[in-house]
Amino acid sequence: MKFTRLLTVAMIAGILLLNAQAQNGPFLWTCFIDVLGNYVRRDSQGTVVSRFTPGVAIIVTRVQLQAAQGSYRFSEGGPCSQLPKIRMTDGTTKYALAIPNARGKGPYPHSVNADSGPIAVYFPANADLRLTVLPGDTDCIAGSINVTVQYSVN
Repeated sequence: MKFTRLLTVAMIAGILLLNAQAQNGPFLWTCFIDVLGNYVRRDSQGTVVSRFTPGVAIIVTRVQLQAAQGSYRFSEGGPCSQLPKIRMTDGTTKYALAIPNARGKGPYPHSVNADSGPIAVYFPANADLRLTVLPGDTDCIAGSINVTVQYSVN
């Protein structure tokens, strides 16, 4: 009987410990951009791709992207001099990650990825977070882009 109670207490403590860890993260916010041109405008704010409103304060710890087609100049098939970017913002705090140039040239650009590495960008509870696309060169495009934002609860 004592062993059963001890085992029960140990299991409950373990579950509570795991639950406490799970509440701190890391958590993910993801989005997909089919064709960059669908979201590119020539204004400084960019076009919203995804929105997220956290109920509590969060700290973004990493931003990553994987693009099946990296950035390239549509008219030339070559690299872009000014790269398009993915920007995360609440209107005040901003963080941007460039979409790298495709490796290789020609009509079929290659896949690329980008990683912010470890970061610590704070956003308050109920912030209106937006992922936007900032344009690069006039005819610089990319496609099939997965964006992953890792965050933890503050």
